Amino acid sequence: MTDTQALLDFILTLDRLKAVERRTSPSGMSRRENSAEHSWHGGVCALLLQAQCAFPVNASHAALLMLVHDIPEIECGDTFAYAAEHATAHQAEALALRHLTASLPAQNAETLRALWAEFTAGETPEARYANALDRLMPVLHNLASAGRVWHAHGVTLDQVLARTQHIGEVFPALWAQIRPGIEAVFEGASHE
Repeated sequence: MTDTQALLDFILTLDRLKAVERRTSPSGMSRRENSAEHSWHGGVCALLLQAQCAFPVNASHAALLMLVHDIPEIECGDTFAYAAEHATAHQAEALALRHLTASLPAQNAETLRALWAEFTAGETPEARYANALDRLMPVLHNLASAGRVWHAHGVTLDQVLARTQHIGEVFPALWAQIRPGIEAVFEGASHE
């Protein structure tokens, strides 16, 4: 197989990310969001929210991280952020990404794997920024639906705050604006 054919085949493989359903619903819609939509939305958010970040960040690089971070879900599916297996999902995702990129030209495969590894490690400014965006978008979806997914899956306020505290570190002003909304969604509910 030629390098060009391998790239074209991989591009078609990426289409399968559109079939991976997440738990959240796009704002104003009853259907579930897919991982391709989530990745695209995150990439655009990376470009738009740079000025809100508490530290200097290369928004274009962060957008790349967002576009690549869920590619392994083509094989693994999406792991719900509040599921117990979420803590170890990156191991299965690493294997899936290696398998998915195996037929790509070496440089292309290495680039995608390096971007995914950077996002997953969460250590560079861009990865910290992208990880905060990855957490922010489902929060916005839940706020737009009065916490529908959180409530449907028995997620508590404490779990949401533990998962989303990173947003406040990266986007202090945004966090100050959305945290009261998160708390309001859980008013009157049990906060184990």
